[in-house]
Amino acid sequence: MSSLSIFVFDNADNFVIRRDLTSSELAAKSATFSLPKSLASTPCSFYAIANYDASSAKTRAALTALVEKSAADYNGTFVEVSTAAKRSGGFVMSGMKSQTVGAVNSTTNVGITLKRTVAKVALQTTIDPSFADKYAGTLTINSVKLSKAASQSLVVAGTPTPGAMTFSHTQTPATASGKTNSLFYIFENGTLTAGNRILLEINATYDSDGSASTTDDRSEVTYSVELTGKAAGEILRNGYYRVAANITGLVGQDCAVSVTVADWETPVTQNVELGA
Repeated sequence: MSSLSIFVFDNADNFVIRRDLTSSELAAKSATFSLPKSLASTPCSFYAIANYDASSAKTRAALTALVEKSAADYNGTFVEVSTAAKRSGGFVMSGMKSQTVGAVNSTTNVGITLKRTVAKVALQTTIDPSFADKYAGTLTINSVKLSKAASQSLVVAGTPTPGAMTFSHTQTPATASGKTNSLFYIFENGTLTAGNRILLEINATYDSDGSASTTDDRSEVTYSVELTGKAAGEILRNGYYRVAANITGLVGQDCAVSVTVADWETPVTQNVELGA
């Protein structure tokens, strides 16, 4: 983390204090600070905002209304986004805990879990061995485009506020062990109807004779995968959605499959067969 601010509000939504953690406190992921004695035995709301300047928020309403619009900052080449957060300052994260303050001269321990505002979408594409049995030529994956994603997100978790579903990013995939890999970061969104969900388009070139010396026998092929997310296209902040695409033919097709959602650390796999 590059920065972390704690905001405290009492049970009447009055602002109590904002505490910016020092570098040593950031390293320890812990801080101790004083609250007014008048808050003893009072239920309070503790908000933590990481890697984002929320100093403009002077009320709870203002804090919970903060909007992040930096989807493009998280995305780049596969190498850039697979090794660390590309956004300067790191992933924006937030968390909240409601807790009653202890008695005067006692310590109130408040544990806050931070969640990233973005979700991670990983695509691994494989050309099935059966492809070579059907076609004499070769298929090359050129790029992957993610589109129709949210353009913004609330900093503090609440009802998804995706704005226009117009964010897109095209990435040249990395190749390893005969598979191509792509990685994107997107903001959360609520449920979406089929046909309006986040779209992954795998753009490929089919060379009918498999020879690099001839080009007039090549044709472009696009395979489309619509993300079902948690359910009905819903994407959760801090979620991890992994799509495993297996190409078996030349016919591009849309796919709709069901997946379950998991935390960032545990990927959810969406398996699709393409071109059958």
